[in-house]
This record gives sequence, C-alpha cells and structure tokens, in this order.
Amino acid sequence: MGDELRFSVLGPVQAWRGGRELELGSPQQRLVLAVLLLAEGRVVGGDQLMDALWGLQRPRTAVQVLRTYVSRLRAVLPADAVVSVGDGYALRAGTCDVAELRTLYGEGRYAEALALWRGEPLAGLGGDYAEAQRARLTEQRLAALEHRLGQDLDEGRHAEVVVELSTLCAEYPTRERLRGLLMLALYRAGRQAEAIGVYTGTRELLADELGVDPSPELTELYRQIISADPALGRAPARPRAAAAPAAPHVPRQLPADVADFTGRESEVEALVEALRPGESSALVVAAVAGTGGVGKTTLTVHVAHRLAGDYPDGQLFVDLRGSGAQPLEPDLVLGSFLRALGLEEAPEEPAERAALYRSMLAGRRMLVVLDNAAGVAQVRPLLPGSATCGVLVTSRARLIGLTGARQVDLEVLGPVAASRLFTRIVGEQRVSAERGAAMDLVAACGFLPLAIRIAAARLAARPGWSVAGMRDRLSDERRRLSELRAGDLAIEATFALGYEQLDEAHARAFRLLAVPDMADVPLRAAAALLDLPELEAEAICEALVDVSMLESLSPGRYRFHDLLRVFARSRVDPAAGAALDRLLDYSAAAVANRFRSLFPGDLRADLLPTGECPDAFDPGETDALLSVVRQAATRDHADRYRLAWIVDMLTDVAPESVAFRHTLDLLVARAGDEPRAEGLARYLRSALSSADRETRRSDALAAIDLARGDQYVTAVATASLGVQAYDDGDYQASVELIRRGVDIFSRSGDRGAEALWLGLLARSLAAADEPGQAVEAARSAYRVHAELGGGTPRHPWAPYQLAFTLQAVGSLDEALRMFETAVTGFREIGELDWIGTATTRMAGIHLTLGDHAGALELAEQGLAALREVDDEHWQGKALMILGQSLTATGRQEHGHACYTEALEIFDRLSLPEAEEARTLLAAVNA
Repeated sequence: MGDELRFSVLGPVQAWRGGRELELGSPQQRLVLAVLLLAEGRVVGGDQLMDALWGLQRPRTAVQVLRTYVSRLRAVLPADAVVSVGDGYALRAGTCDVAELRTLYGEGRYAEALALWRGEPLAGLGGDYAEAQRARLTEQRLAALEHRLGQDLDEGRHAEVVVELSTLCAEYPTRERLRGLLMLALYRAGRQAEAIGVYTGTRELLADELGVDPSPELTELYRQIISADPALGRAPARPRAAAAPAAPHVPRQLPADVADFTGRESEVEALVEALRPGESSALVVAAVAGTGGVGKTTLTVHVAHRLAGDYPDGQLFVDLRGSGAQPLEPDLVLGSFLRALGLEEAPEEPAERAALYRSMLAGRRMLVVLDNAAGVAQVRPLLPGSATCGVLVTSRARLIGLTGARQVDLEVLGPVAASRLFTRIVGEQRVSAERGAAMDLVAACGFLPLAIRIAAARLAARPGWSVAGMRDRLSDERRRLSELRAGDLAIEATFALGYEQLDEAHARAFRLLAVPDMADVPLRAAAALLDLPELEAEAICEALVDVSMLESLSPGRYRFHDLLRVFARSRVDPAAGAALDRLLDYSAAAVANRFRSLFPGDLRADLLPTGECPDAFDPGETDALLSVVRQAATRDHADRYRLAWIVDMLTDVAPESVAFRHTLDLLVARAGDEPRAEGLARYLRSALSSADRETRRSDALAAIDLARGDQYVTAVATASLGVQAYDDGDYQASVELIRRGVDIFSRSGDRGAEALWLGLLARSLAAADEPGQAVEAARSAYRVHAELGGGTPRHPWAPYQLAFTLQAVGSLDEALRMFETAVTGFREIGELDWIGTATTRMAGIHLTLGDHAGALELAEQGLAALREVDDEHWQGKALMILGQSLTATGRQEHGHACYTEALEIFDRLSLPEAEEARTLLAAVNA
C-alpha cells in the first residue's frame, strides 16, 4: 500500500495515508478539506471557502481563520497536497471516493459504487454548503440504488429485492421510481395483489401529502399490472451459479448516524464495551428493548457507527419490521444479506441459506444490526456462527430466549437529557428565553425521544411559534397525540404498531388498565378492572410488560408511560365505565374492611353495598383512590353519595392530605340534584383541619339543611357544630350540640359513632366546668370502645379521647399514660397526624408540670409530624408550647420566632388562639 493517500466524503470526512487514518481536526477544518475534495482538483476561491464555512455570518477574522485551517491541513497531509493559486486553494494529491464513484457509475457498476458509501455523506458537518452537498450526494446514491435494483430485476432477482425495496419505500415514501420497482418486483414474484396495493397506497399518500396524482409512468405500470400485460414478463431465470462469491464484498449498510444524538452515555458505553472484539470464543449479542419511540434504533445505529472501525469486514443492517403486521421472513433477509456479501444467487431452501450465510461470515469481523425484531424465532436464523462477529438487536419485547445476550432495557430520557435534545433541535436562543415552558413541554412529551423530536421539529419549522404556545397545545390530553405528528413521524402510528399486534384479551386489558386516573395500578386493582382472577390478571399484565406496552417498576404494580396512557384512552372501550365501577366496588370494600378493623361496631362500614375484597385498604393508596373518586364524580349518573361515603371512611383510616379537599370540593360542585351527597360532602369538608372557621360553620349548617332525613349526616353535622363551638370558646353550646348528635347515634344503634362522639362530649363538658360528667362520659366512651373491640379498644382514638378529658380535669399523670398508649397505637397504624396531635398534648402536660425540657422535646416531635401532614392549626399549637418552653429557659429570641409563626397561622385561619399568641408575643417584646 506504501504511502498511498486516500480520502472519503461518503460518510464522515476522513483521510488515510499508507493505511493509517489521519487526524483532520475540527469539523470546520474538515469542511475546508471537503470543499477542496468535491472540487476534484479545481481551484476554490477564498470567498467560496468562507461562504461554505460561515455563509452570511462571516466573522471579521475569517481570512486569518481560513489560513489557519489550511495551514493545519498542510501539516497533516503530504507536502504540496494543498496548493495556493491566487487567493484560493486546490487539492492536487491522493484519490477520493467521489471520483471512484463517478467512474463506477459511468460503467454501470452500481453495486460496487454503492459499497463505497459508509453512511451519511459529510457526516457531522454543518452549514448550508454541507447540507446542499449532502442532498446532492444522497440523490446520487438513491439514483444508483434505483439503477442497481433495476439491474437486479432484469436479472431475475425479483423475489430477493422485495425486502430491500420495501424498506426503501418506507424510508422514501414519495419516491415514485422506488415504488414502481417494488410494484414490478412483487408482480414478477407472483404477488399481483400486493403490487396493486402498493400503487393504491402511493396514490393516497401523494394526494394526502402533496396534493398530486401519481406520474404517468407509474400509472401506466399500474395499468399493465392489473391487466397482466405480457410485456411486463418475468425475467428469465439465470442458470444456478456456484454458491460463493468471487471475492469478499464489504457491505456498509448502516443508516446515517443522527447529528443531534443526545444522552444515553451509560447505555452507549455498555453496548460498545460488550461488542468490542475481545477474547470471547462465543458470538457476542446485545439486545436493546423498549417501547415504541424510546430511541432504540437511534441508539443502536449510533453505537454501530462507533464500532464500525472494530468490524472492518463490513456492517449489515436490516429493519425486520417486527412491530408491524407483516414482519420480514428470515429467509428473505438472508437472501438480501447474501447478495450484499457478494453472492449472485442464493439457495432456495431457508436452511441452506442460513448455513451459507454463517459460512460466509466465518472468521470475518462483521457487525450485524437486526433492527425492530418481532421475536427470537425471527432473529435466530440471522445470527452468525463466528465469535469474530457482533450482533446488535432491537425489539419492543425483551428477547429473553436469546441465551447469553447482553440485555439493555431502554427507558425514556431523563429531564436533563430530554431538555438538551429539545434545545439542540430548536436552538439555544429560543429555549433560553422560555426555559420553564421548554421543561413543561418535554414533560408533556413524557420525556419520550420521538415525541420530543416531533414537537421540536414542529417548532423549528415555525419560527413565529413560541415554546409556551406549543406547550399549551400539548397540555390538552384530547389533542396531544394529533399534535405529535410531523411529516411521516407520528407518535400515534408508532404506538398503533404495537397495539395492533395484541390479541383481543390483551388489547382489552391495555384499554381498561388505562381507565382510572392512577399513577400506577396495584395487581388487585388490575384484577378488579379486568374482572379476572388475580393470577390471570397478573399473567396478562406481565405479557403487556414483556412487549413494552406497560411498565412494572416493582412486583405487582403496573403503570403506563404518559403518552401510552393517552393512546390507550383514545381507543374508546364501551366497557370502561363498568371497569371503573368494579374498581370502586373493590376499593370501597377494602376501605370498609380497614374501617371495621379499627372501629368495630361503627355502622358506617355497612351503610352501602361494596364489592368483594379479602384485603384491608393500604393508606399509602389514599391519594390514588381519591383521584379515582374525583374521576367517577365527573361522570353522568354517578352515585355521588356513595363516593362521599367512601371519602368519609377514608378520613378515619388514612392521614389527611390536600387531595381530600380537592375531592370534596368537586363532590360539592358536582352534587347537583343529590342533596344527601352534597350534605355529606359539605360535612366532611367542614371537618378538615385545613378548613377556615367560616367555611367550617357554613358547610356544617348546609349539611344539616341538605340531610333531609339522613340520620347519619344530621348527627355528625350537628355534633361537628359542637366541636366548632368548643373551638370558639362557647362550651355550653358545644355540650348541647354534641349531645344532640350522640342521642341520634344512640337511637339508631350506631354504638361505634356514639362512643366516638361521647369522647368529644367529655372534652366539652370538662371545658364547661363539669369535671364529673366529663370523666363519666370519657370512661363510658372508652368502655364502649373496649366492648366493641372484644375487651381492648381497637383504635387508639379511645385512649386518646380519655386522655384529653383527664388532662382537662387535671388528672395529668393518668392522662400522660393514656396519651402514651394512644401514640403507640397511632404509630402501629401509621396515623402521623394523630401522632403529632397526641405528642403535642403530652408536651402541654409537661409544660403545665414545669418540665420545660420534656415539653420542648415532645413539642418538637409533634411539630415535625404535623408539618409532614400539613396540619397548620395544630402546628400553631405546637409552636405556642415551644415558644413558652424556650422563653421559660431564657431563649427569648427563639421563643419570639415560634410565637410569630404561630400568630401568622392563627390569623390566616381566623382562629381564636391568635389573641393568646399576641399576648405572649407582647410579653417577650416587653
């Protein structure tokens, strides 16, 4: 080889001298070389070079920078390779693949010419000049492809070129010459109906995309096909040739790498490391799996280009069309591969083809990329037998049967990488001006690379659009999928490929699992939605996970990608309403089970029918269930009283959160002509700790008015007014109102509710200076709780109620013991809000006893718990105790801060404790 100098632009711009690749420097420096190479020895003026480099954005130092680039190239290339002529330059040394390409084209040797291509021409170079030359060279390649495919048809290889033509037509859907060749190949292969289908699809595509009809040539070919014109004929079969090429071909079939490849650093390195040739005696296979649009093909093509130098004998690539309705048959792919390897005619038998394929790859360093596989059965015949080869496979389903394969499960991009990808396409200037909107937009895309590319491409093509405007278009779930469409890219079409491969049972499950507004669906909830036994539901869910139509982050929990959920919901299922009803039946039963275990004898669990459920409700699912309740409340003919009843029980078995307020607000707003439902929802809203004073009172009064014979709502709303009277300091009114509620519960036989409200009556009696009656009521409540619990109160609410009554009448030691019992019980059931309340009350007792250290410690514990559940009223109480403990121990500044924060809370909530806070704050300031 000597010191032969070779250049290439049919891929990345590269140069070799004596077989050693030369370092050509920055992209701009490579672009200078490319311009000189494409001039093929002609002089290129300085202005032309600077236009190619910078276009209209030429810097002031352009001449000096250009000279620097030329100087650096001269330092790398042989002496006198780049010569100066006037104010320009010419390259007068070496050979370039472009010149060889033109020679081969002129001689009609198209297959050899196409083998020169190593990917996208001028890869990695930007600017208008590079884009124009890239388009010109790509057009030349396509023209050569069409000539070569025409030659193949003339030589009778019609069956073998169908695969390649199908792939090319999918990549260049409006190129009529390719469509005509495919029609002719199908016709000559005896597939006349499919040939006619290609024409019909082409006519519709051209009308939809371009508003034009097929060319006269394509229309004439169609006429000949439907009439079986003998002039089309069938190319005469050639005599069987020896099944071996005269010389090894070096196929370079990789698609172009994307210039804006972003993220995936760990996946890229893992795949490169796995596939880099080493000492292994077995074939190395890496399999990438993930949902449609997650970037599997983009990743594998990028990795394959990284590895191309490690596989100098060539790279084979095929789209196996596994996500479509008609995956490619392995024997057709083998025929295409064998021809790419130089074989003129492949054996007819699939087994012979596979054996010959393995023989031709034996000992060669060849990378095989099998994109979009349907399954292991499609992939296995395409695997080389030699450890010198490497294989990259992509699929939607995890190819577990590929023994020994390195499996990579591809997830969506992280927020940072997603934002970087969006910015690289749209431009830094536009994104930096609307950074928040950009992040919202990529989140609306679910961080799915294809969705981000589509949204970014639409923005890039519309300079007058704002990022915020595009974000707003995506915010409407009903139109999101239609917005994520650009040219021949569409998220909906990508998802549809996977959905259409599901059988009816799995398609039904896919639709129904997307019905509830839940971030993820536990297995038992899935079983209720699908109306299946748990084991059958799990099998179906796991099958959907296997084909990347569903995700499972932990055993027994399933979730959709955000856009897949939108897609699933767009496939309207008439059984969706019944599925949601089953989920609510199951959830109501689970909540009732937990309620009965904590409040035996309370009749609320038996007020309304529920579904069957052996489980007790998990409080960790509270927000998810409340989301489903809100969803159900918006439906026509919803039973909103039942929904409010579910929320009622939830308030006693799960910690309060802001989701309760949102749910009750919606139930009140949607109650319409259901006064009982509105009454119950208003009572529950009045009982929330976050409710302000006026709202609590107006809601409770409205609940009584709306109850209309509902004894339960009348009783609880009346008694809750008594609690509000207690908070306002009107203790006599409090006793009277709570007693009315207790009497209603007693008459109705609801002993559980009676015991609950007896405890609150005891507190009011103590405040009304009736200590004897207070203790009697508190001990009666405790006794009923114990009887209903089989000797011991089931719920720590019982010792808690007795404790605060004992505290109120001055029995502090016994009160502390009861509070400690209650806190232990609250910890066992995870009631963080009541842990905070009880601990704060204990802190108050220690403060009364003069134990400031104990009061401080307990108040801090209580405040931490109350902040976590966002109970502001009791946070204020804890802050008051903290302030008094701190000031009593000489830490006035810290005490002042506590009083100030407490006063701000009490004022905002219009609570009477505000006056005490002002008094204590004034004392510190004095």
